[in-house]
Amino acid sequence: LHRAVIMTITNMRYPISIALVTVALHACMPTNKKDTLVLNTNWDTYLGDPARTHYSPLTQITPDNVNQLQVAWSYNSGGLRGSRSTMFTSPLIVDGVLYGLSPRLVAFALDAATGEELWRYSDGGDGAPQRGLMWWQNGEDKRVIYADGHQLVALNAETGEPVLSFGNNGYLDLRPTQDGGPFFSSVPGIVFEDSLIMGFSTSESATSHAGMIRAFDVRSGDELWRFNSLPVIGGLGANTWEEGALIEAGGANNWTGMALDAKRGMVFVPTGSATPDFYGASRRGDNLFANSLVALDARTGEYRWHYQTVRHDLWDRDLPAPPTLVQLERNGMLIDAVAVTTKSGHLFLFNRDTGESLYEIYEVDGLPSELPGEQASPTQPVSAVAFTRQKFEMTTRNTEAIAHVSEVIEPLDQRPWAPPTTDGILFYPSFDGGAEWGGSAYDPAGHKLILNAQEIGGIIRLYEIPVGFSNAGVYAENCASCHGEDLNGTDRGISLADLAERLDGVETMEVVRYGRGAMPAFDSLPQVELNAVVSYIRNPEQESSNVASTEIDYAFAGYIRVRDHEGLPGNTPPWGTLNSIDLATGEIDWQVNFGNYPSHRDLEYGAESYGGPVVTASGLIFIGATPDAKFRAYDTKDGSVLWDTDLPAAGLATPAVYSVDGKQYVVIAAGGGRMAGVHSGSDYVAFSLPD
Repeated sequence: LHRAVIMTITNMRYPISIALVTVALHACMPTNKKDTLVLNTNWDTYLGDPARTHYSPLTQITPDNVNQLQVAWSYNSGGLRGSRSTMFTSPLIVDGVLYGLSPRLVAFALDAATGEELWRYSDGGDGAPQRGLMWWQNGEDKRVIYADGHQLVALNAETGEPVLSFGNNGYLDLRPTQDGGPFFSSVPGIVFEDSLIMGFSTSESATSHAGMIRAFDVRSGDELWRFNSLPVIGGLGANTWEEGALIEAGGANNWTGMALDAKRGMVFVPTGSATPDFYGASRRGDNLFANSLVALDARTGEYRWHYQTVRHDLWDRDLPAPPTLVQLERNGMLIDAVAVTTKSGHLFLFNRDTGESLYEIYEVDGLPSELPGEQASPTQPVSAVAFTRQKFEMTTRNTEAIAHVSEVIEPLDQRPWAPPTTDGILFYPSFDGGAEWGGSAYDPAGHKLILNAQEIGGIIRLYEIPVGFSNAGVYAENCASCHGEDLNGTDRGISLADLAERLDGVETMEVVRYGRGAMPAFDSLPQVELNAVVSYIRNPEQESSNVASTEIDYAFAGYIRVRDHEGLPGNTPPWGTLNSIDLATGEIDWQVNFGNYPSHRDLEYGAESYGGPVVTASGLIFIGATPDAKFRAYDTKDGSVLWDTDLPAAGLATPAVYSVDGKQYVVIAAGGGRMAGVHSGSDYVAFSLPD
């Protein structure tokens, strides 16, 4: 506009002063604190803003011109993390500078318009895959903060050097204690005023840490407050646990991120299930504040309200994504609400102030467990709004697929809410939803919720660990959920059957102790248990019983999906969808099949997806997330595909939208990996319209 007006007046018969017009334009257009012409639109918060709306006000790229998008720049961020390397980072863009992380968590800054590297910083770590970064600024003090495993790293945003006044020379150890199982953070916390509000991830076994939400001083790293999402004995929520259950329990942690209402000073925290997962004889009771949305005072950590979506979880139904702060209109009134998506494919919606549900929630009967000591909850709450089917439907793709899947599911208990057994249960949707950690976007034009979902069946089977400590027992407790009871791998972890041929004993111990790639470190295990794990992996036939136990225990047999003979989902399509939900009614406005599997691109039945959507004010949805390595733009009106392009690897991350010098860009990290058959990458790719 600025250039257009100047060109117009210079062509006038009696041109007026260009300087005068420039002053007038400065006065009319939005300004920042320095009262300079605003040509940059930042994306300075993970998922767009603290409300986690995934929304951009930019309108330069529209449904009419989006098909003209081209690559503006690409940047290779560095080395991979092994055979299944991943890169889930959604970058930040502040004042024309992009901040991101490589697969190995090397931090970097780029010119956001050109992709030119400005600085890189490596602390030599190789922590858990990280979904994003945090930004804090006070005047000229500008900091980029991110988690690398169990520590926070604070860097000077202009130089890339550690901020020495933060923590221990720029590093803050987040572990509340040196005891316990794996501890890491893979998602940015909340930056509120001068504090960092953080959760963490841990194991899903009996070795996990007790969940807690903590706030830290952004300048020094000192702890400011703490809320125990796994209650302390005698504390808030402890009455929902049977006597003695809290002594050994863990989990109920926030592993997926939070949302902030800055005006109200409230933070909304979704939590995971209590541990150990799948067999809860040691944690009898409803298990607050596991599987809950908890509202806290962001300044003090004081409890406001909560809602528990699953009682005594036995199915890994932890809340998988940050909540989304939304608005909806009812009876002519605009209501501030918080939306929560679940792995089971249900949408919960609550009044932000009171926690009152804005959708009907009804109670369904649970089923008793046949395992000794297990007490399943007699009832469970279910939202009336669902965005996936709730029942497994057998594939009809071909006779071979039908025969294969029929054989797989025939011995399984297929009743809804069936507790896990040693024979196995079929549950739907599977471990990763329904909804997953990519989260949902809010479109204020019509008050719609945009989210991607997946529909695949899963199998939960437990196996018995006999009385007496054994190498197999320690392996089962810590490793089998990902690598399988028989070492042959699952959907979540690679096979270890030939590990003894690839690594010697010292190398195997190093991987178990310190982690590698997506595998977390188990350095908190006692040496005797580390030795037991390594011995079992290298020689599963040789047993030792040097420490006695007195009770039979049960371990999870691994993350197994119901797939057909070609590795495709064993249920009828769609296998993955993109959805628009009217928040006022809970009705689905439109639902389209989303993504494809690389091995069967012609099917177009949808696929599992990781990473979320972004919505723009011009009516576009940008999303990668699928294993076919496509990046797509959809029309918010009807879900039609307006543009797509191939990425160098699957974009399993949420994109970011920003502008520099008045030009709009959309960028995504193409890290791939995670799913079998999906190759890994380390490129960031930005798109814009032609000049």
